[in-house]
Amino acid sequence: MTKELTATLEDYLRAVYGIEREQRVARPRDIVRAQHVAASTVTAALQSLAEKGLINYEPYGLITLTDEGRAKAQQLADRHLIINDFLQKILGLEPDRAESTACGMEHVVDGEALQRFLCFVAFMERHCPAGSKCLKDFRHFIKEGANGRTCQECLDAYRKARAEDTAGQT
Repeated sequence: MTKELTATLEDYLRAVYGIEREQRVARPRDIVRAQHVAASTVTAALQSLAEKGLINYEPYGLITLTDEGRAKAQQLADRHLIINDFLQKILGLEPDRAESTACGMEHVVDGEALQRFLCFVAFMERHCPAGSKCLKDFRHFIKEGANGRTCQECLDAYRKARAEDTAGQT
C-alpha cells in the first residue's frame, strides 16, 4: 500500500497528532469536532490512515499514532508551523488569515522551499528582531506602500524589471 497522502489525509493525520498530544489518545468524535466534518467522512479517512500503517484504529475504538505516523505527523505539524510563522512574523498577516493560508500552502510547498522559509524566519529573528528597523520598515511598506506607491504600481515595476532582465539575457 502506498504511503502517499492526499492533502485531506494529511489534515486528518495532523488532527490525530494534535488530539493525541493533548489527550494521549483520539476518538473519532474528537476528529469530527476538530475537522468540522461528518462522522462517516472521518471513518473513511481513519481506515485509509490505518491501511497505510500511520495509525492504530479499530471502529468505535481509541486512535493512536504508530511510530511512523507520529514522525509523519510531526513533519506535517512543523511544516504548518514554519509557514504560519513566516506569514505572521515576516509578512505580518493577522493570525486567523495566516492560519487559513498556511493550511492551504502546507500541502504544496516542497522541502527546499520550506527550508528557505525556515532559514529566512530564523535569520530575521536572529539578525532583525521584531523591534528592528528593517522589519518595521517592511511592515510599514506593507501597510502604507513605499513612497506612496500602491501594490499595483509595485507589480508593474516588478514586471518591467523582469522584462528588462529577460531582454538583457538574450
